[in-house]
Amino acid sequence: MSLQIIQGNSSANFRKHLIAQTVATALAVTSFASFSAEESAVEKEDLDDVIVVTAQKRTQNVMKVPVTVDSISAETIKQSGSIMLSDIDKFIPGFEFGDGDVTQAGVTMRGVSSPNISVGGDPSTATFFDGVYMPRAAQNVLFSDMQRVEVLKGPQGTLFGKNAAMGVVSMIPNAPQAEFEGFLKGTAGTDNLQRIEGMVNFGLTDNVFVRINALTNTQDGFADNVADSPLNTGEKVWDDSEKDHQAARIAVKWEVSSRTNVQLSYDWDKLDQGPGGAIGLSEYAENPRDPFADTFANDVVNGGESRDMTATTLKFDHEFNDQWSMKFTTSFREWETNNRIDEDGTQDITRYLDTDNHEDSDIFYNELQINYNTDTFNYVGGLTYSKENVHQTTFISTTTDTAARLISSELNGQLETGVRDEISGLIGIPADDIPDSFVLQAMQSLGLPLEHLWDADQWASSLNLIPHPDPSYGGLSVGEVIMIGAGMPGVPLSGDMFPTLDALTGVTDFAYEVLGDPLVFGPSYTGMMWSENFINNGEFTSYGIYSDFDFQLTDQWNVFFGVRYSEDDKDFSWEVSETQFAEVRPGVSNILFPARDELWQSKSWSKTTGRVGTGYQINDDHMVFASVATGYKAGGFDSLASPHSESDGSIIIDPATGDVVDVSFEPEESVNIELGYKGTLSDSLRTTFSMFHNILDDQQTSRSSKQPDQAQALPTIVNQDVEIDGFELGMDWQVTETFATGFVTEVRSTDTESDEFYNDSGTLIPAGSSSSDTNTSYTLKADWIPDLGFGTTIIHVDYVFRENDRGAIIGEDDWVNDIPNYFDDTELLNARISWISDSDSIEIGLWGKNLMDNRYSGGPGGRTKDILGTGYTSVNRGMEAGIDVKYSF
Repeated sequence: MSLQIIQGNSSANFRKHLIAQTVATALAVTSFASFSAEESAVEKEDLDDVIVVTAQKRTQNVMKVPVTVDSISAETIKQSGSIMLSDIDKFIPGFEFGDGDVTQAGVTMRGVSSPNISVGGDPSTATFFDGVYMPRAAQNVLFSDMQRVEVLKGPQGTLFGKNAAMGVVSMIPNAPQAEFEGFLKGTAGTDNLQRIEGMVNFGLTDNVFVRINALTNTQDGFADNVADSPLNTGEKVWDDSEKDHQAARIAVKWEVSSRTNVQLSYDWDKLDQGPGGAIGLSEYAENPRDPFADTFANDVVNGGESRDMTATTLKFDHEFNDQWSMKFTTSFREWETNNRIDEDGTQDITRYLDTDNHEDSDIFYNELQINYNTDTFNYVGGLTYSKENVHQTTFISTTTDTAARLISSELNGQLETGVRDEISGLIGIPADDIPDSFVLQAMQSLGLPLEHLWDADQWASSLNLIPHPDPSYGGLSVGEVIMIGAGMPGVPLSGDMFPTLDALTGVTDFAYEVLGDPLVFGPSYTGMMWSENFINNGEFTSYGIYSDFDFQLTDQWNVFFGVRYSEDDKDFSWEVSETQFAEVRPGVSNILFPARDELWQSKSWSKTTGRVGTGYQINDDHMVFASVATGYKAGGFDSLASPHSESDGSIIIDPATGDVVDVSFEPEESVNIELGYKGTLSDSLRTTFSMFHNILDDQQTSRSSKQPDQAQALPTIVNQDVEIDGFELGMDWQVTETFATGFVTEVRSTDTESDEFYNDSGTLIPAGSSSSDTNTSYTLKADWIPDLGFGTTIIHVDYVFRENDRGAIIGEDDWVNDIPNYFDDTELLNARISWISDSDSIEIGLWGKNLMDNRYSGGPGGRTKDILGTGYTSVNRGMEAGIDVKYSF
């Protein structure tokens, strides 16, 4: 059976859509599509030759749309075994989706991303689901009964509003329809993968239709977490990439008349999975030299990532006549997330740090769209309004054992002074004139510097140096006073004396209490948690009004232009609570960040963006196009960088204005110039090509930064300017009736200028620039339908190559150069063989991912590298394989 025969059989859903995978490369984006009178005209064309798209919010033939667009069909989603955006980015040049943490996932478009855990910021690429904008923590949803996923690259501020500075991603689920249909599909695979998906569509009446679908996906981790922490009693210890994710949707469509329909849908999404594995690289890690070992140790207490999310959406479509139509969309989405992760990559209780991001947010989104269409003129205009309420609590937790280690570092300054004074008194040289190396040698002879104040020998040496704070003791050290009280004056205090002295005099408690500092405490407090919490609240309001015009000047030439005005108002607050350990040991104050009372700031941003372009249809098979577009991403606030001083938590006043200092960061603004070609050669080879030059000002990048007087590194917004030059090429060639192949590639070079910032080791990285070499990524795919004489067999293979460009990152610490496979290019081979019965009711598939079993290291974690010596990384899952069975009815 040939590809062409399958494509022409309208009785089978599979056969209707295979062309979208095997022949068409340049598919398009739909977001708020209004399928009006123009659609009927398009439907009159041969569907084997036309792919209907609405990339410009009006129905068009993809090969005649004068913009760069891509799409992934339902068939490609199925053949590649994809259930999330990160599974299908390989088929779209210039697009990547990182989902290491589902609730903090990030889109990368043409090399630009802006992931950040702050609820006060926004992404650079806008994401939509069923025509509704998706905020940052809601972007990553399961592909349950998805019709297609579409990507429009370059600034899209005119038609899609804010946060589309680099592009748009749109996920489009199937809508209810009149026909009765359904399916049940089960998948099993390596690492105990278990996936069940089902859908049923039916008509309640002649004009009311219902579609219900659900998907559950569970899988064990690929590396065992062997941490056995006494603090984690009774809590689940997650393995690396262990997951449990469910989603369901019900949609009801009412065809009020031939020109009017209403759709109401409800979406539910629940996630529970292991936190991103912090694979330790330090000497204290489980496997310090092998991040790809089968075991690792993360002792994070009650670690895990979860999200509970629901959404209700109402869509109203109406055609006034053959030219005028409208669409109104209103949606309310709410979610709660929790993501508690290990930040040290060890199970050493004295080197423990975790961060826990809690979010409880909602968004009310609305859009009214008007369309006017004739043979020579198309107009799209509309209004958007959204109201988002956000709450975020960022818990930064350590153990009392680790807190004692950090306090020990602070005491070393006092000890150094004591040793320097002792030497000065012995040799008669001013203390300031004694070489540092000589002081260090003397300290080492005493078993110092102090590494941990609960080390008995080190603590005894320290007490012999620290002067007693009571002047009545005449400058005697704490150790000398202890020994006098024990009846042994003149005998130096030593670590092995502590057990005996403790039994007689309670000397340990005395030694810690006599210093008069609650932060100096003993091992009786071991195993307790020390947490300091950032609390943020925000109220964000966004407005937009847009108009876009498309004139068909001749049969071959059209021009278009559009403009949009956007305004964003943000109110945001910061608060840092006192550590709860103060309830156990009164007088203790924060050691990571000073406590801060709640403080609000307000800021508004507005921007007018636009686009202008033209397309020239050389003939029915070839066209060229050009465009200039501008985009905008709203400014915002960094949840971990407030208008308080870092030293004592007091408010910083701008001396020039007398007002509280403005800590907001500027919006991103982009300009993109694009030239392109689309063509069909010999009715079998479809090609799309585009060249672009993109200028992005004030890109909001997230850096792990350790500011002065800050105890540990945290994500911080750093602005940088970026210029990108590149081209993208897509080709799909139907070689024979039963064999088709495709190729997509992206090549780009990037110049970056960054503001100064402190890296995760506290080193000030000056403002500077970097230029990446030309980076190349490509995907090769092939589909073959051999004639086996029974049923239909499909063999799909794809190979993915992505050149590594991490060497161009500004301010990266030297230690990352030793991370195994961190700078390797990515190579992935995937395949699926499926068989479909003659009745199209049964399909069986065998699949494999990463068949070469290539392993790579992800982004380095250096937040504790400086203070605890514990750097870490993440790693990918190795080869996967499995089987799926689908029954359609």
